[in-house]
Amino acid sequence: MGVVLGLLAGAAILTLTGGGGKIPPPPAGPILSECDGQLSELVIHYEPTAKASVVPVYRDFLGALASDVTVHVVCPSQTAFDELATALGDVKCRLSPVVVSHPVTTWSRDRWVALAPASDGGLTTLWSPRGEAAEEIWPARAGDERVGSDLAAAMAASLRALRSNLYFDGGDFLADSENVFVVSRVLPRNIQHTVNSRDELLQTLACGLKRHVILLDTSPDHHAGMYMVSVGGRRMLVGDPSLGRRYVKSAGDDGAMAEGFMGLPGGPDFTLETQHLFDAVADQCAAAGYQVTRLPVVPARDGRTYLTYANVLIDQLAGERIVYLPYYRGAEPLNAAAREVWESLGYKVRPVDCTSIYRHFGCLHCLVNVLKRRNQAGPWRDW
Repeated sequence: MGVVLGLLAGAAILTLTGGGGKIPPPPAGPILSECDGQLSELVIHYEPTAKASVVPVYRDFLGALASDVTVHVVCPSQTAFDELATALGDVKCRLSPVVVSHPVTTWSRDRWVALAPASDGGLTTLWSPRGEAAEEIWPARAGDERVGSDLAAAMAASLRALRSNLYFDGGDFLADSENVFVVSRVLPRNIQHTVNSRDELLQTLACGLKRHVILLDTSPDHHAGMYMVSVGGRRMLVGDPSLGRRYVKSAGDDGAMAEGFMGLPGGPDFTLETQHLFDAVADQCAAAGYQVTRLPVVPARDGRTYLTYANVLIDQLAGERIVYLPYYRGAEPLNAAAREVWESLGYKVRPVDCTSIYRHFGCLHCLVNVLKRRNQAGPWRDW
């Protein structure tokens, strides 16, 4: 048994570092919790062709941040950065360009996950996936694959980049101070490609992320932040299409009107099959010891487009818990219902208009990656 465990640990180290006889780097700390601590440094991408989609979201969100927050803007040129800064107008947070001179997409969240320093004064580690989907035919995706290294090169005094041997998107993980939930699709992406078994995947992820790993057996085929969010204290908010249906005009009475609701491709998806996927996530969270609160959500029949209120950013400032919460013009009753859930949990809501972005298969959380938080929760286990 000791030999087996040793082999597994060795394989996990090779998977974390990229393997192949390299000297293992110094240890990293755990993946950042998404619901603890104060936002300190963030990363967004700006691609000028997506200006109409992302600027309204960035304007609302960045305009609500304090002056002690730094936002690193990955962009293909200084001209692109200047264009964004002009479009945003007067914001208090500090904008810092990271000019990469290659194409990128607008989605920062999936490029890497941040691992806290293993000790005071240590480096934050950006753990990037083995590769990006469709990078062979999509130049912007090939550029996305390089962003972790780009950031580490630009901020070498505080960051380093590691390449995993696993396939994942950053949005496939949802971490709090105890656990990291991993969406079900990560297993088929890796089994017999990078790992030989489910147990080997769990061991590798636990070694790399320094959290207890909960791999969801059943979940919607989307990123975790589209349908679930941990708010700390072992409480999880999980989307519920049956709640969303209450606010879709004529959802059960006039199919034509429901199909046109908010331009969702194919109309809202309130089928039993889809409801089961969301319920399964809630059940698995409850089985893991979490108190589950349900949030309204309206998924589209394309399986990719959601009106979601889980795709948020959580902050803690001066003892106050803050949520940057998406809203969608034209869905006011739905917005109000979601806001009521968050406020009932003691959160101060700072609304962010995401009307321009949700049709592109993501939302606020998908656009923003968190690099550092202040007062992040303390000790972790040595996995």
